[in-house]
Amino acid sequence: MEWYEVAFDRTYPLLYGHRDVSESMAVVEAFGDFFIGAEPILDLASGSGRYVESLLRKGFKAYGLDLSHYLLQNSVEEWGHAGRLVQGDMRHLPFLDASVGAVWNMFTSFGYFSVDTDNLLVFREIHRVLKPRGLFLFDFINAGRISGDLLDESSRRSGDFEIVEKKRLELHGKYLVKHATIADLRTGKKEHVEERLRLYAREELLIMFRSVGFAVESVFGDYGKNPFVEGVSERVIIIAKK
Repeated sequence: MEWYEVAFDRTYPLLYGHRDVSESMAVVEAFGDFFIGAEPILDLASGSGRYVESLLRKGFKAYGLDLSHYLLQNSVEEWGHAGRLVQGDMRHLPFLDASVGAVWNMFTSFGYFSVDTDNLLVFREIHRVLKPRGLFLFDFINAGRISGDLLDESSRRSGDFEIVEKKRLELHGKYLVKHATIADLRTGKKEHVEERLRLYAREELLIMFRSVGFAVESVFGDYGKNPFVEGVSERVIIIAKK
């Protein structure tokens, strides 16, 4: 099985529990005005539903799609999102052409596939399902900022669990690989999770956007909407229009 078919299971909340609804609410507050009138909004790779929930709280008509049944179930149990979620593959979106007003793809939920054409297919599918002049909000790690000082081993506690994470670059910086060991301090049992992300620089992303028909409207460097600075900004956040 591919890493993304097993990584987003019950260990995921332990690894990313700090990514909570207060963070997603802040992002919706910052970027929501761009999307007034662009509905419905599809949160692509919606996970446990924090962005769907935040968009709903702001009055948007929002839905989510994710591959992980476990995280979708969490979204239903925690937020009551039944009827707003679809399980599916982002390369083959189960929606009609021109049926969606906007797509959000947040927190580096891209670059999962080892073949570049598969990653490009995600953008093609998003373009297909968007209405004319529909908007796409894309949030990715700034590959130009990743260097040796960001790849150190780290260790932390999360309740009854100790988590050790190691990051490395492969194929001359083309891939970022993160290996996490999760130890249950009560039983001593350990689980191992690996994530493998295809990194793309800002210029590569812009070329991909334009190649499928998007017009890039804005590029920001963080959730505070500060300008993107190569080698400095934490994120590459792009707003594009069909």
